[in-house]
Amino acid sequence: MILCRSFHIVYKVIFSLILCFVLLQNGFAQAPSYRILKDTTDTSSIVNKIHTIQEVEVSSIHPLSNVKTGSMGISFDVNELKMLPSLMSDSDPFKSLQYMGGMSQAGEASSNIVVRGGDNDQNLIQLNGCQVENPTHILGLFSVFNPDLIDQMRFIKSGVPAEYGGRLSSVIDVKNFINIPEHLQVTGNIGLIASRMTLKLPITDNISIYAAHRMSYVGTMIIPLLVKIGIDPKLAQNNFEFTDTNFGFNYNIASSTRLSGHFYMGNDIVKIQDNTTFAIEENSSKWGNKLGNIQLSHVFSDKFSMIHYLNFSQFELKSNLNWINALYKIGTSKSLMQYKSDYIYLVDNHKFKGGIELSSNELLPASIKNLSADSLNRFENKSKSSDLGLYLRDEFEYGPLLLNIGFRSNVFVKHPDSNISVSNFADKYYSGFEPRFFSRIMLDNESSLKFSATKHFQYLNRVQLIKIGLPTEIILSSSKYIKPSAMWHFSGGYFKSLFDNEWELSAEAYYKTFSNLLEFKGNLTDLFTVDKIENLLYDGRGYAYGSELMIKKNGEKFNGWINYALGWNYRQFDEINQGKPFLATNDRRHDITLVGMYTVNEKINISASFVYATGCRLNLPRSWFVVDDKVILEYAKYNSFKMPDYHRLDVSISYKLKEIKKIKSEIHFSVYNLYNRANPFQVYFSTKQDEKNKYDYKIKMSYLMPILPSLSWTFKL
Repeated sequence: MILCRSFHIVYKVIFSLILCFVLLQNGFAQAPSYRILKDTTDTSSIVNKIHTIQEVEVSSIHPLSNVKTGSMGISFDVNELKMLPSLMSDSDPFKSLQYMGGMSQAGEASSNIVVRGGDNDQNLIQLNGCQVENPTHILGLFSVFNPDLIDQMRFIKSGVPAEYGGRLSSVIDVKNFINIPEHLQVTGNIGLIASRMTLKLPITDNISIYAAHRMSYVGTMIIPLLVKIGIDPKLAQNNFEFTDTNFGFNYNIASSTRLSGHFYMGNDIVKIQDNTTFAIEENSSKWGNKLGNIQLSHVFSDKFSMIHYLNFSQFELKSNLNWINALYKIGTSKSLMQYKSDYIYLVDNHKFKGGIELSSNELLPASIKNLSADSLNRFENKSKSSDLGLYLRDEFEYGPLLLNIGFRSNVFVKHPDSNISVSNFADKYYSGFEPRFFSRIMLDNESSLKFSATKHFQYLNRVQLIKIGLPTEIILSSSKYIKPSAMWHFSGGYFKSLFDNEWELSAEAYYKTFSNLLEFKGNLTDLFTVDKIENLLYDGRGYAYGSELMIKKNGEKFNGWINYALGWNYRQFDEINQGKPFLATNDRRHDITLVGMYTVNEKINISASFVYATGCRLNLPRSWFVVDDKVILEYAKYNSFKMPDYHRLDVSISYKLKEIKKIKSEIHFSVYNLYNRANPFQVYFSTKQDEKNKYDYKIKMSYLMPILPSLSWTFKL
């Protein structure tokens, strides 16, 4: 209890002691010639060996890594992902994840990420080990990760190792570069829709700093241009803008010790006015992320090493809604302070990894006001909680068999809304034990079978109030009234390399069970009539199952792949649909991705991608009638309405220009949504009345993204 009450002091003391110890180690002992360079993308290697700090590190992915690794996560060649068709000529490796199988974006211009039937808030997304609450800009059109800074990216959709916790569905782990550049490096991209600039500067042979800035101007340049060429003129009233800034440092204290720090700040604003083609009412949202991180790594020997993190993250969301002829203002926020440590020990054929996580969370669950009625407002007190996580895993290999066995143990404490003291420190305790297991057996040198079984708990949840496309969420923690969400995930697959790895084939199947899921009941006006928001939540369960098939072509000239996912996703609440299972909102039965990249010559690269997904589910009335001047809505089975299918084709071409005064540059031209598909952003039931005060209820659809051509210039010097 004392430890949990003194988080901030503990962070400072622990980190100071560690830093002093490491400095003493390097001051009085000869530094070994090994160090942790980064979390590796291949589980067959944890420690990288180097001989001098000046030596250039060369990272690559083994040609058969998809077959031989134990984890069913995907490690990426970031440079290859940058060749994919990019939205608005801005290469974005994170956005390319939706092409890789197992993940789909919820819809047009949506920030929601769906992985094997999981909800959006169930994905653990990290930047340099620090949690990112919202990973996208402009409702999912860009990511918050600057492509000029990304060094590694790993996506784990099953068999999640024990070091990752706090989320149910998946892990997306992004790391920035850590090498000291030999000279000043300047890279950037100037485009019609967004631009960015990045500087990497060596201060000494062992110290470097970097800074990067991005900004968009969709609403000030592209949308007015589309209006002039005949696209819906009301689009000019919309606005989509974002900015973000990164800066950090890397300090090689010694050949075995590294200290690094990173700071990120980003802001978004989205305003949507009426469209003449598909009418929606005026809505707007603002949100922002702030991240701060310090990381210290030290290698004691070629067998033992450690990494320590001190993290801070903050997320804030504010939305203005015109909903059923009333104006609402909704806000929510979350801040996190966290200390993490990882210890890696190699002995014989075993690779042990263990660690601790200590976190302090502060939430503003909801701030809601009805602007049309001054007397209706709700402001929740800030909610504070603490959690402690311990984990240990062992990865070992015997002949063709590789096993990774581990566990994770959690203790979560919900503090009272009043000030924390010795007498009222805890309002509610929860504890959880998460076994983690995955295995791989090589059938021959080019094929393998994999199986995983993992348990997960989640103590913080984002609950969607209205499903209208714009983010209208509140953030709640486990408490007396809300139990932690939990999930079992079973997955297995066959992986095969063909014709000297010219082709790759994989087939996977999965099954998930969810418990203690949350669903908002009622409408926005109900929020002003209850004592606790928890009274407006349903507690339920669910299950999801399906299969995924990928065929990939590797070649010098042509690369590409086809992904097909078939899945079922169900939810069950005692108070909904008479207690019978129903299709979840993010149920997408079929999901297909086709990607092709062709190198014409040393200067020209062409790429194209096509995505298709069946429409997600909504709960809309099938008919209505008026009784005593009151509108009665009649519904069918819950979530029985299916949105139109989503599909689009993107193409891009890049051309390398002649180097001028050591400036390397490329011209990128891309077209998003080539055949101008009106993919649904929102399908809703309109409740407006006409001039004669007669009811005119209709199901309507809105869209945001027409065909979007773009041109940009990328340079490096």
